[in-house]
Amino acid sequence: MDHYRGRDSALNEQVLWRLRGPYDHEAMTRAVAALTARHEPLRTTYPRGRRLRQQIHEPRPVPVPVTDVSAEADPAAAAREIVATEVAGGVDASVWPLRPRVVRLDPEHHLVVLTLHHYCSDDYSNALLARDLRALYAAETGETADLPAPQWQYAQWARWQADQLSGPNLERLTDYWTGKLTGARLVEVPARRRRPVPDGEPPWISVEHYVDAETTAALRQLARRHRTTLFPVTLAVFYALLYAETGADDLTVASLFANRGQPQVRDTVGFFASMVLLRERFTPETTLSELIAQARTTVMDAMRHQDLPHQLLPPDTVAGGTGRTDDVLFQLLGSLMTRADMAGEELDDMEVQLERRRFALEFVVVPQGDQLSALLLCSRAEFDPLWADTFVRDYVTLVRRAVADADVPLARLRGAPVT
Repeated sequence: MDHYRGRDSALNEQVLWRLRGPYDHEAMTRAVAALTARHEPLRTTYPRGRRLRQQIHEPRPVPVPVTDVSAEADPAAAAREIVATEVAGGVDASVWPLRPRVVRLDPEHHLVVLTLHHYCSDDYSNALLARDLRALYAAETGETADLPAPQWQYAQWARWQADQLSGPNLERLTDYWTGKLTGARLVEVPARRRRPVPDGEPPWISVEHYVDAETTAALRQLARRHRTTLFPVTLAVFYALLYAETGADDLTVASLFANRGQPQVRDTVGFFASMVLLRERFTPETTLSELIAQARTTVMDAMRHQDLPHQLLPPDTVAGGTGRTDDVLFQLLGSLMTRADMAGEELDDMEVQLERRRFALEFVVVPQGDQLSALLLCSRAEFDPLWADTFVRDYVTLVRRAVADADVPLARLRGAPVT
């Protein structure tokens, strides 16, 4: 990804924290330094060369510049532009993997921005960093902070992973995934075709619609009836929508798993997230309830076998010709780890990061209080904005139909009445 898509800033991660009330910049600088001392990946560089290797540095002070936008006509808009510029600007991991900044909107409203190279962080790690920075800043300003010490640093896990990906265990993992994926094909969405991007238009389409609170509560009840979580249920609805779009009854989509089966890495920062391919086969008469049960089994099996990076599979395991298997991705945001900042302005702050170009079509379901947000990110050069809007609306409609009657066959689900 770094080689082929680094120019699109796909490898930047961001942690954002809105700080209200009195602000102590010296305390924040010390807290950032303590954060880098606590987590080795924040002070690990990757020298350029034929082989990627980690070079871990001793703890040292990290400059934390302040940008004051309090005199701007619209400080919030100015701050948002800074956040967008930060996430769009590449982080040179051969020099330093972390770029902190503080934006002052007014004397008692600051936005703390940590921009990181993806080599050293993922969504779960971002949540850890948000938690730890809050606690470390509190400690620097005289409050009590009780943080669990990381049992392993990332380099220890990397050595453990290398040991796991050898011998009988590698054979076991490879046998599972080849058995699951051999004969699978990439999803071919009929609406996808190359098209020129009009001048002045952004290269990326972002469409968001909401599942209301009553429907979301019913969806959670449906998950409980199936003894599962929202992830397999929302994934099953996504399969149903793809079936309606493509007519294909054998669908494989990518997703990201936390890949933290070892308890020693519960509080470890690093890039653990594993791309997994979730394949489901069904018939037109399969009901959504049956598809949820299948998806539950598929997800649980994938979790038990997520240690194998899918790049280690034989290149022809999934048919498609390009070798790319992540063009269509489904994600339940927050499924990696509950974030402390998933509300209000902090949730709005995430929008800039979500709009980065990463995959041709990325469908994200985001829990927001008692509602769900359904968000589609796709390439404007490959998809039409009107189609994208309809696709997300149809997903929300299918969710409503699913909770009304999950026993309707997939062939009739799209046209089933909503009660």
